Amino acid sequence: MRAIVPLLTLTVFSGILLSAQQNNEAGSPATAPQTNHGAAQPENKLPDAPQPQNPPPKQERKGLPAILAPQMTMRPMSADDKWQLYVHQAFNPVAFLLPTVGVALKMADPPDHYPREWKDGAGAFGRIYGDSLAKREAQLAAQALTKITLREDPRYLPAASHNVFNRVAHAVLFVLVDKNDSGDNRLAYSNFAGAAANGFVGMGYLPEGYNDVTHAGQRAAFAFQDFAFSNIANEFCPQWGPLMNRMHLPFVHPPCEERIKAKQGNMKQKPAVPENHK
Repeated sequence: MRAIVPLLTLTVFSGILLSAQQNNEAGSPATAPQTNHGAAQPENKLPDAPQPQNPPPKQERKGLPAILAPQMTMRPMSADDKWQLYVHQAFNPVAFLLPTVGVALKMADPPDHYPREWKDGAGAFGRIYGDSLAKREAQLAAQALTKITLREDPRYLPAASHNVFNRVAHAVLFVLVDKNDSGDNRLAYSNFAGAAANGFVGMGYLPEGYNDVTHAGQRAAFAFQDFAFSNIANEFCPQWGPLMNRMHLPFVHPPCEERIKAKQGNMKQKPAVPENHK
């Protein structure tokens, strides 16, 4: 059992439950976008100031999520931006805590042919934790190097449709076809590289019977499953994101701040229906 699958599944279902409740709640003040525009006015009075240099990176990195990729914006990401995103996702504390969930589940129901040193005791916990961490770190490194080298955009593009089925289908398809730095569709080479790294890194240390090519291919297939769950969680971010904001969890930020603000603004702008109006 992999750590991220139950976490993201729980996140998506909690977001769906939250959406029904949130329709009856008053959203946050919808004046934030206006405040941003007001803050930008003084900069427009200074034509010599190169605006793309400082404000966009600060705004983009402010909302970097601990696990999920940020969502697509109009500004292309540079190689340095992609590297900073990789460092944030690979080395923040959440990245080191998440594998412990999968380790506990795997030790509760270990594979049948695992040797004893991989099943019981602190040594087994350390080995399984190291395996989970090695697979994740190898995957993230392979994805980052591929995205930088092949100019692939690491961000997620939400679906234009509001239909739940279409949104899920879009999230799953985005595992295979994403965007390049110019905004054009392309094969998601980074996901293939990351899945391969995830699956084959264990061949160097896993016990006999699990360090072969067949099991490596199976692990790579599970990595694609993780990518799909991540995209689905990212797609439905406006539903569960407000809950995460209220919890104030450190190092965990919803990757869709602008979509959350837009949703809350739409809720505030809905005209009140007169009581005697049919």
